[in-house]
Amino acid sequence: MRLHFVDQNQDVVAALGRAFSSFPEVTVSFGDILDVAEVSVVSPANSYGFMDGGIDAVYRRHFGQQIEDKVRAAVAARPEGYLPLGTSLVIPTGNNRIPYMIVAPTMLMPEAVSAFNAARALRAVIRAQAAHASLLTDVYCPGLCTGVGQVEPDEAAAAMAVAYRESKK
Repeated sequence: MRLHFVDQNQDVVAALGRAFSSFPEVTVSFGDILDVAEVSVVSPANSYGFMDGGIDAVYRRHFGQQIEDKVRAAVAARPEGYLPLGTSLVIPTGNNRIPYMIVAPTMLMPEAVSAFNAARALRAVIRAQAAHASLLTDVYCPGLCTGVGQVEPDEAAAAMAVAYRESKK
C-alpha cells in the first residue's frame, strides 16, 4: 500500500509530516485531495453515512449524491444499522480515476472527538486496504478528526502514526 496524506490545512500537513517522518513510504502534501488522488480516498464519515459536512461534503459534491446514497445503503444493510468506529467499508465511486472510497468513521455523529478516534479510523483503513490489496494500491487520506472532530493536528497526527506503526508489526 502506498499511503498519501493530503490536506488543505497547513497545520495538519505540518503535524502529519512530523508524525510520519520516520516512515519514508508515506507521503504528506498540502493541496486538494481530489486533485491528486488515484485509486482510493478515505472518507472519515460518521457512523450513519451522512456526508453533509467537512471533507465528506466535498466528496459528495465531487462524486455526486449517489456516493452518499451508496454509503448509507451499505451502512443500513449492516446488522447493527450503523458503521461502528474501528470498522470500514469499501464503496465503488463510479469514478475512473478514483474508483473506490474507504469509509472509516471517526465519530458516531458530527461532534468533537478524541485523537483515539483518528487512530481507530486509520487502523480500519489499513485493514480494508489489506483485505483488498490488489484493488487499493494507493490510499489518499485527509487529516482525520482535525475538522469537525476538533482534535488538535499534532494530537491527531501522533495517534495516526501510532496506529500506522502498530499495523507494521
